[in-house]
Amino acid sequence: MKQLIFSFLFIALFQLTAHAQYEFGTYFIDANLNFNSSNVKIDDITASSSKENFFDINPEIGYFIQNNLAIGIGLRYSKSLNSGTYTPYKMNNIDGSLDYTLSPTTSNDFNEIAPVLFIKYFYQPTKKLSLSLKASYSKGWGTYNLIQKYTKDPQGIETVVLSEKHKIESKYLFLSPELQYLVTKKVGLQINFNGLGYTSTTRYDNDYFYFSSYNPSLSKGSTTKRDMESTNFSINPEAWSFGAFVLLN
Repeated sequence: MKQLIFSFLFIALFQLTAHAQYEFGTYFIDANLNFNSSNVKIDDITASSSKENFFDINPEIGYFIQNNLAIGIGLRYSKSLNSGTYTPYKMNNIDGSLDYTLSPTTSNDFNEIAPVLFIKYFYQPTKKLSLSLKASYSKGWGTYNLIQKYTKDPQGIETVVLSEKHKIESKYLFLSPELQYLVTKKVGLQINFNGLGYTSTTRYDNDYFYFSSYNPSLSKGSTTKRDMESTNFSINPEAWSFGAFVLLN
């Protein structure tokens, strides 16, 4: 990934032959994509592990209301899937031999779609390379699915102790620097660095079940409304999204 980024920057800085057309009256379409995946396994006494996959795509259409200044709309779709396994509980017979093992797992699946409004200013230091600053606002609606279960081995019996689906509403504000490179006069590549962001999310869910070797499904709590707010600033490449754009006229 680092080699790809440095190669992109090297080409952008030294290939200066085409002319940009970020002019009043020009339309453009673009799309950015971000994907992250992680898998963590802890081989200590907890014998736990976690997996996380995140996917985000954001197609947009924009219009230059004056040279180098564009406004537009878009639609962002996000999906994340997280799962974790926790310490197995071993149940032994009177003689000490293993009778069975309970292995608890938890997974949650998040899906969201969010219309986007944005304004973006372009600065063009070279004929092919441009820098932009993008301010965007979006409101999202989605679902959050939570499943908790345990598997009894060696019988292989799976029991679901909690399966819930809840609605989520979110608001997002982002101020993000971007880098564009024109491959031709009409088609280019871009990186969105997803810099400063504010997120407000409301969701309704229940407290988790608690697992134990004797009672894998202790009583759950009542439904709770959760209002969450966060402000973040990131320079981590994992937060960057990569995409392409096309000037239409």
